[in-house]
Amino acid sequence: MLSQDDEEQFAWAVGEQRAIVTFNFNDFVELHERYISESKEHFGIILSTAESVVVLLHRLLRLLNSISADELRNQMRWLNEFK
Repeated sequence: MLSQDDEEQFAWAVGEQRAIVTFNFNDFVELHERYISESKEHFGIILSTAESVVVLLHRLLRLLNSISADELRNQMRWLNEFK
């Protein structure tokens, strides 16, 4: 999916009922706002700053142990919350 644009990646994640992790704040905020304004459902957008793989995995595990899939639905969350 790396060669696909943001909209295609997000649509794929939605179709698979998955949240998406991204460093691309601007484009995914716009996609989130569009989905909400069109009453479309998504399964979460997890925003992060660029970090080492170890840091990202640590924070993702903390996120997964802190919030449920239902709580993430139609939400945007910063991975940095889970330091």
